[in-house]
Amino acid sequence: MTPAATRSRIAVRRTALLLAATVTGGWLLATPAQAAYGDTEFRSVSINNGKPVVLGTAGTVTVPVSAQIYDDSGGVETIDADLAGTFLEGPVSHNMTCVQTTSTVSTCTGTAIMDPAQYYNDSPGPIGLRIFGYAYDGGQYLEYTLYPQYADLPGGDALLLKETRLAAMNATPEPVRKGGTLTFTGRLTRPDWNTTEADGAKAVVGYSGQPVKLQFKKSGGTSYSTVRTVTSGTGGKLRTTAEASTSGTWRWLFAQNDTSSAATSTGDAVTLLKASKLTVNASPEPVAKGAGLTVTGRLTRATTDAATTFTGYAGQPVKLQFRKSGSTTYTTVKTVRTNATGHLNTKVTANAAGRWRWSYAGSDTVASVNAASDGVSLR
Repeated sequence: MTPAATRSRIAVRRTALLLAATVTGGWLLATPAQAAYGDTEFRSVSINNGKPVVLGTAGTVTVPVSAQIYDDSGGVETIDADLAGTFLEGPVSHNMTCVQTTSTVSTCTGTAIMDPAQYYNDSPGPIGLRIFGYAYDGGQYLEYTLYPQYADLPGGDALLLKETRLAAMNATPEPVRKGGTLTFTGRLTRPDWNTTEADGAKAVVGYSGQPVKLQFKKSGGTSYSTVRTVTSGTGGKLRTTAEASTSGTWRWLFAQNDTSSAATSTGDAVTLLKASKLTVNASPEPVAKGAGLTVTGRLTRATTDAATTFTGYAGQPVKLQFRKSGSTTYTTVKTVRTNATGHLNTKVTANAAGRWRWSYAGSDTVASVNAASDGVSLR
């Protein structure tokens, strides 16, 4: 149903009820301080099955409502009900279906179709069920679950909340080196029910100054734990950093408050680069100028994020680099691939004294590493 159609339906219902009020002695739509009619009263109420009613920027939400209503004559004969100003679906004087369940109680059920187009920024908070009509003995009643005498009524109220949303978590860089710094960004938003866009939907605005939890679930784990709480900034923006210690999924979590619903972002899985090790040995030492020099080494990678055990890393391109004595810069001499066990072996000509090392740029899963250099002098 469109907002315009909804407003039209409510206007028709309100007109009908005002006419009924004129005939019966007057039911004012404004909420009185307390009920003033007969012995009719609520015994229990259920609004949206006890859950908050959450409305966004557009679209309707169907809210089931039920109530046990007492009257010494056996219950109610006619009933009109509204929830937070929205009349329940159905004909005038019968917009809840009532069944007499005991000699003094009727059980009534109905449905409210709630539309954010009908509400404003001061609307969120407790909402109640209001009913008007006649009991079987002809007595008129007007009851509202938010009257003071219903403060302890089971299910007497529910929360009307704005639909809060969290943009997808973005964690960078991906993948990340163990012990590296991850940067997390996101945004918290909710509707502005005082502002309507050209398409009829309510506007979306950033929700600033709110506590949002940064949470992490380790790979293979089943639950998230909170790392820290971040306060949303201007425009609802979120940003923080944390150290990467193991692979897993990160997300944002916002808890429900008095006016806005809870929200959870989609998670961003971040893989930890496996730690790597690289050794080097150049021989003979010293070496005659122009003679051959053999350079060996081995590239290994951690088998787990804990980096307690390592295995040879086969088929990887590793650069052999040389820094001449007195220089601060390494230059690449050649690139050699590791064998099946991660070993490296190559020959070069020794033309100058200096330091030799292997340098590995890393892969999608393994971190980069430079070997500790091996100095070789000429004789």
